[in-house]
Amino acid sequence: MKTSMPLLLAAALALAPAAALAAPKPIHVDGMTGPEVVKWLQDAGYKAELLTDKTGDPHIKSAANGVNFDIYFYDCTAKPRCKAIQFSAGFDLKTPLSAGKINEWNRDNRYLKAYVDDDGDPYVQYDVNLNAGRTIEVLDDDFSVWTSMIDDFTTFIGW
Repeated sequence: MKTSMPLLLAAALALAPAAALAAPKPIHVDGMTGPEVVKWLQDAGYKAELLTDKTGDPHIKSAANGVNFDIYFYDCTAKPRCKAIQFSAGFDLKTPLSAGKINEWNRDNRYLKAYVDDDGDPYVQYDVNLNAGRTIEVLDDDFSVWTSMIDDFTTFIGW
């Protein structure tokens, strides 16, 4: 069966708007600014408070699944853009968590690294690169890893 060229062209043009809507949203080659990350979080329905750390880099306070967390910015060589962020959450426990228990988490789980402070309170962190061809869709995926693993971590520590 032969298909006419005008019919193929019409079909391609009809699909073009859908393809344009699905186009990835690139992140700037030098990363993201604090206000851009705030907007990204708020557009997804999360609270986001933009602060500045002691070195002048952005710092964001947010929460997901009932857990408060911070977003720290790194590699801010093209200020105000930063090439990396770190999601971080700490938990003040009544009973200290042992280093052995945290080692169990780190041994059995990928992505989130955990440690305990001098009081035995656990912290968990997740680093994300924002440069070199990254997209908002990839950042969305990284964030879903963070939020799902935060649930796993809070269960693990009995929060």
